Amino acid sequence: MNNRFRGTQFIYAIILCLLIVDGPVVGEQINTGSRFHNLGMLKWRVDSQLWLDTSGNDFTPICTWPQGVYDTENCQFWWFQILPESYEDSSGVHEKMLYQWAGVGDLASQGFPWGIYEYRRYAPPDVWVNGRDDSYDFEGEVTETQVSDVQTTLRMKSAPGFWLTLKTYSFANELHDDYVINHLNIRFTGNSSFESDTTRDIFFEEGDTLKNVWFSLGYHMVPSFAGQKEITGSRWGGEAWDDWMDWEVVQPQLPSGLDEENPDMLMVYAWDGDDTDVTELEAGGIPFDDFGDPSFIHEQKGQFLSYQYPGFTLLHADNTPADSVHNPQQPQTLALGSIFDVWAGNYGGMMAYDYMSSGNRQHPPDPHDPANSHWLKSDHMFMGCGPYNFTLGSDIDLVWSVGVGGVDWKSTHTKGLEWLDWYRDSLNHTFDNAAKREFISQGKDSLETVLSRSRWAWDRIRNGETLPAPLPSPALYVQDGPGRIELEWEDMSAVPDPVTGIPDLDYYRIYRKVGAYLVNFKEDEFGLGIDYELLAEVPGDITQYYDTTAVRGENYHYYVTCVDDGSQNTNGLIPGMPLESSAFQNRTRTAARAFKPAPLHVDSVRVVPNPYIISAGNLNFTGDNNRIMFVNIPAFCTISIYNTTGDLVRRVEHTSGSGDEAWDLLSASRQRVVSGVYIAHLTQCRRIDGKSLRDVIEKFVIIR
Repeated sequence: MNNRFRGTQFIYAIILCLLIVDGPVVGEQINTGSRFHNLGMLKWRVDSQLWLDTSGNDFTPICTWPQGVYDTENCQFWWFQILPESYEDSSGVHEKMLYQWAGVGDLASQGFPWGIYEYRRYAPPDVWVNGRDDSYDFEGEVTETQVSDVQTTLRMKSAPGFWLTLKTYSFANELHDDYVINHLNIRFTGNSSFESDTTRDIFFEEGDTLKNVWFSLGYHMVPSFAGQKEITGSRWGGEAWDDWMDWEVVQPQLPSGLDEENPDMLMVYAWDGDDTDVTELEAGGIPFDDFGDPSFIHEQKGQFLSYQYPGFTLLHADNTPADSVHNPQQPQTLALGSIFDVWAGNYGGMMAYDYMSSGNRQHPPDPHDPANSHWLKSDHMFMGCGPYNFTLGSDIDLVWSVGVGGVDWKSTHTKGLEWLDWYRDSLNHTFDNAAKREFISQGKDSLETVLSRSRWAWDRIRNGETLPAPLPSPALYVQDGPGRIELEWEDMSAVPDPVTGIPDLDYYRIYRKVGAYLVNFKEDEFGLGIDYELLAEVPGDITQYYDTTAVRGENYHYYVTCVDDGSQNTNGLIPGMPLESSAFQNRTRTAARAFKPAPLHVDSVRVVPNPYIISAGNLNFTGDNNRIMFVNIPAFCTISIYNTTGDLVRRVEHTSGSGDEAWDLLSASRQRVVSGVYIAHLTQCRRIDGKSLRDVIEKFVIIR
């Protein structure tokens, strides 16, 4: 073997050793698929490649803020691109190239260190509802000493010979749960083979330089899919033309060690514009400004759907591979365009290199200027960093954060109703178009706060320091009960603070929502303003609660949090502030219901509601417009449902011992039943003590 390959193999051996010892010890993790940062208000998806496409019927959003609210996704695509200038190696001359969409692929079959890995400070707690496991999936590893509550590590390769390591960090601390920090190390090895880490695909001589390499990071961000659907009926919003991205340089709101290298902060952000083609909220109504996308196609009108300001900022870019000091001139390029321009290949091939290396920083044009009619919209921003010169074994680090700001979801409902009063010219209205614009625009200030906090946090992380962290949420057990819903949870009084190791539990909080698990869920709840509410605060020595205010037959979802006493929060943004555990660790996805104990007779069997009318809205069960209840039924029975021609529609076995049983209005073949008269025949009726009771027949009506 010649000296060139011996030297190169030595470099790879060192690099591989560094990869192996860098970070927590790896067990038998699955190293492909997706991982989620899902403990905070921002839910972020990390995939096993440096790009993400959410098109197709089975899309999973990249980003959701606020988490737990239906259809509030904020990012459709992202790309990371490697753009080397024309270069020559032992295989020949290569013109300007664009390398993107590289995935782990077959590389993951090699096992560690390649692929994607997840680490958490705590494993998700057990959650059980009526004896059913409702816990959240977790295929990663627990590392209690890590600097963030959730960390993912992705290791992969990309032509023309880079080894890439992307680490992402997120937090449960409520002051830091609206962003995710990304730390990408880019090391030039000359090897991009999926088959070997040593000798395959090495076309560079030692001492060769790969010159003038640019790196491009692009996000396609929108305020929310809900706003796009409102206008076009499609989550893509291709005809809306009113989602925009821009950037500005601001002074960070929080001082940090990063100020020494760069006192300013680049803030790239997206927002909802005014689609002048949408002219009418209601038939015969006045023209309106749709900034913020007030709902107009739903029965409940006026709620603001595009109140989010998603964005990102560059936190660090090495000056050169030999100089790790931040280069304040980065990113050199900010390239703006429509997602449709991107798909059309405007940034592909040689043009991509010229575009990203241009040093241009584009702002969107005035969309109301007729001269700019060709700018249908601008919802995609590329950030170009470079140029960098690499020799074998050299590397750089790029760090950025992605976050979302915005007004509180509840206010989008209450303020939306105020704005609707103005639109309908009600007396004493106070909230007009101008007030709406000013109100929603607060989201931009919120994003600036979010990104400033991410900057402060990265300064802590890079120095090996840990942010104050809340306790984990307890394991939770929920059970239907007679006239109540019973909750029991794990005793957390002796659990140490994640950072200091000193127990600091103060009390528990219990939250409840009636209806669906998600807020603003489809037509069943849209525009009603139903959210999770604080139900009770319980001392730290109590681990049980009976919810006696639950309405019989309604669906309820719960979560329980731990609130510490703030004594261990000595070096946070607000020292002494009590910290509350994540609202998303033990939130029940399966509904619980209070029931009436089964009677000892069958004289009062009823169907509720009867008649069932789908358009009855609030008269039906909250968040579940396709459900009826059989009430006051025996403890055990078989309910056979027939249509008027005598055909069996569905058979339901009632075995819970309660006096209630629900039917989802689906036939045995899982088809939604049509309007008509139906008959419920209760047979094999037995009391709780096993004594038999007579059969019962009840008629009911369904109107769709």
